[in-house]
Amino acid sequence: MSRELTEKHYFTDEFPDHDYECTTNSSHIQTSVWPAYLPIDQDRIVIFERSKNAQLVVYTANFRDKKRRELDPKWPMDIKWQSFGWTDHPINNSTGMVERRLAWGYSHKVTELAGSVSVEAIGASYTVTLNALPSRRALLYVDTKRGVVLQVTISGTISRLWKMYVKTNNTAAFIPKVLYVDLYGTSVDDDRATYERIPISS
Repeated sequence: MSRELTEKHYFTDEFPDHDYECTTNSSHIQTSVWPAYLPIDQDRIVIFERSKNAQLVVYTANFRDKKRRELDPKWPMDIKWQSFGWTDHPINNSTGMVERRLAWGYSHKVTELAGSVSVEAIGASYTVTLNALPSRRALLYVDTKRGVVLQVTISGTISRLWKMYVKTNNTAAFIPKVLYVDLYGTSVDDDRATYERIPISS
């Protein structure tokens, strides 16, 4: 088989397209809503799982000074595609400029620490608006005990956001249509699991 055909076949295997269930009860040591196959990474903040794509969209801390745990004020979260666990050739690639602007990117600005933030928070904090969730403002900060936290309100509870699951279906034009987004987190007060479904379209 030629190299061109091999690479084409490999691409087909690497980007399968069928329904993927949401991870809700894994054995991952950091949180049970992350797939167990993900490597341990204390700088990982939140992930997107998607029903029509096995690749994960992963947000990790981007430090200006990692030793001092100072986030980079220009770009405090890095965004990458990751395929660990379902392929023998895992990839870890940065998202493109268009993807960051339209789908998986975010806007942010430095903000003062508020009373709702853990008293163990250190350094600057940032208000963050995810492009995929524009109606829900988030707060990004470094906690000395919990690491880097993206904090949002989930079902009325101030929570650490661990994951968003995006449920889509295919339309007649083969363009994915978002049906709903599920938010998974834990309360910043008592680590109680929090969950909310946000309907997008019927």
